[in-house]
Amino acid sequence: MTFQPVPRTASPALTATDPAAVPPVAPAEPAPVPATADKGPTRVQSGLLECRGESATAYGLGSTRTVSCEYRPASGQNQYYTGTLNRAGLDFGVSDQPSMLWMVLATSGRLGPGALAGEYVGFTSGAALGSGFSANVLVAKDANTGIALQPLSVSAENGLSISVAAASLTLQPSGPPKH
Repeated sequence: MTFQPVPRTASPALTATDPAAVPPVAPAEPAPVPATADKGPTRVQSGLLECRGESATAYGLGSTRTVSCEYRPASGQNQYYTGTLNRAGLDFGVSDQPSMLWMVLATSGRLGPGALAGEYVGFTSGAALGSGFSANVLVAKDANTGIALQPLSVSAENGLSISVAAASLTLQPSGPPKH
């Protein structure tokens, strides 16, 4: 059995000037989006950064404290940094030496000496009445470095304080601390 095409004939009721004579055309489908959309570089945990600050007194509009930091990579030798932690916003109280800890994320598991040098910016909020905690949300100001501190760190401190402020942490390479 073979199939023969059926000839098409125009209907006498429909003419070329009649709008109903033109069959509806489906709108064009949008071009598919490639499955490999750029999501940025993949980051891996490369180590931990712990910073300890000096005692500080804040009078309301912000504070500045010097910090000493130790980067403990997943493999390799520890690296040391000094820096400044600045807060601008509601920041009242007296606190002893806070300790802050971040997980360091990078495009490589191995970071060379001084790789964490630079500025990190974000937000801090916390309170202490005796013992207390604060959360520090900081990210690298220069996204081209491929390095980020885990967006949340928790710091422990003793004192009487409250803070809700913008924060920045600036790090420079240094030698090991002297005991």
